[in-house]
Amino acid sequence: MAGIETSRRGIFMVNQTKIFAVTDLTEKLKAAKSAALVDYQGLNAEQITELRNKIKAAGGIMQVAKNTLIARALIQLGIKLDQPLAGPTALIFANEDEIAPLKEIEIMAQELKKPKFKFGVYQSKLLPEEEIEKLAGLPNREILLTQLVGELASPLRQLNYDLQYNQLKLILFLNSYIRKFADSQPEGGEKKWVKKLK
Repeated sequence: MAGIETSRRGIFMVNQTKIFAVTDLTEKLKAAKSAALVDYQGLNAEQITELRNKIKAAGGIMQVAKNTLIARALIQLGIKLDQPLAGPTALIFANEDEIAPLKEIEIMAQELKKPKFKFGVYQSKLLPEEEIEKLAGLPNREILLTQLVGELASPLRQLNYDLQYNQLKLILFLNSYIRKFADSQPEGGEKKWVKKLK
């Protein structure tokens, strides 16, 4: 009887651990601005550590989890996969910028031909491999903001130039008008008129 009780407690602990793991993944998926599931097969421990650190620096988290637990977490979000997950899977949670952590996957994949996107999650919706790759290929927020500032600054610079140019034209026009007016005055009248201006 004692053996059966111990076995039951063991099963209960395993189930509780799985429940906590699924809850943790679900909450992280909900909190993330975007997420991706990645096949990291072929990467060695050093490369995985390097990738994890780069993703963290980009405002994300890389977490390896069992496919069954990931599938259950996705179900909690209302996402049901057409086919079961296969092969090793890492979850990439983009918490600060939707793109920056995913871009680290793209950069390493360009160099090593791995890891590979399986699919992504954005606003609790499933993104196929092609779409998550497109998302990862977009400029990150910092670059977009820099481009936006450049675009906004360009017309402002043009406006500033136009205002300065128009101001210069006005000064030249007034100067020309004053000279013509002065030249049209009778002799001695110019000096009186200049004195009045002073």
